[in-house]
Amino acid sequence: MSKKEKIPSTPETRAKELADKQEVRKAFKKTFFPALAICLCLLLIYSVSYIAFFKPVDVTEESNIPVVNNNASVNTGSSVAGSDAANTPAGTGDTGSTGGAASGTSGGSASQGGSTGGSAAAISASSSTADVVNYFNTVINKVKPNAKKITLVKELNKEAGGIEGNLPGTLTSIANSLIASNMGEKDLSTLDPGAVNATTVEQKNAMFPVENESWSSKLTADDVEKAEVQENGGKYVITLHIKADEPSADTAHGVGHNGKIFSVVMPSIVTDNAGPASSLIKNVKTGHKDGIVKITVDKATGNVTDAFYSYVWTLSLSALGADLSIPFGLEKTFTIAW
Repeated sequence: MSKKEKIPSTPETRAKELADKQEVRKAFKKTFFPALAICLCLLLIYSVSYIAFFKPVDVTEESNIPVVNNNASVNTGSSVAGSDAANTPAGTGDTGSTGGAASGTSGGSASQGGSTGGSAAAISASSSTADVVNYFNTVINKVKPNAKKITLVKELNKEAGGIEGNLPGTLTSIANSLIASNMGEKDLSTLDPGAVNATTVEQKNAMFPVENESWSSKLTADDVEKAEVQENGGKYVITLHIKADEPSADTAHGVGHNGKIFSVVMPSIVTDNAGPASSLIKNVKTGHKDGIVKITVDKATGNVTDAFYSYVWTLSLSALGADLSIPFGLEKTFTIAW
């Protein structure tokens, strides 16, 4: 078999080869880099939609956040007032004021079974915001140390609006569809049993808002837009509307308005859960608005029996030359046994 005849190299052939290579490079730049940018954007969008189902418990467990055991005094005959004083954060109101502390008039104890001779001072639909917040703090801060069991009944992630920013229109449409497909009610059967039915102090601290803290509220009247009280037989139904917090890189528990009552989404949670897109995102900020807390309280014991938490959290970030803002809704419903 004869060998393929080699074409002699001439200035003309070399010029043609160079021109061909340049055309290939141009075509590569026109197709590969835009395709890569689109792939990276889609990766970012996928990661962001995954972040909506973030697992803050996993993140904080790795951080070795200490858990305080407040059950040491349960069933020891200590008064409700003493229990609440130990668990009500500073700055939530004068414990001697109306609604600010448990009265303990019968000298009963706040036993884990829920029987008690004392209760928080009475409130009504005409009570001031400060009095309602003080009462709320008193009863909600009893839950983690004293409740027998807290059950997560429902957790719902939902759309709260479309993506805003300078992402190309086609990608915006894809992103909104992808996010929508990932929203919905969480399958609680996939969670650790202790994250659905919390009975130990550690489980209750980790699961019930504010998650991974020994307290549940540090609200003041200045954090509340509106406070509503309804009396239904032997129960109070208290609804608090929390003031909004603009997106910030400093979002944290105990900070702002929402950080004093909700398990807020912190920027570190976003970056820790962004997966492959973590190296692409910058200027991560989170904000919270439309916050509502609704609890049902047994008037005789001051025990919270049901709690509903709802807010919209906004994720703002920069990536691949785009500035994005994406709102998500989160709702959680709990029942509490004493």
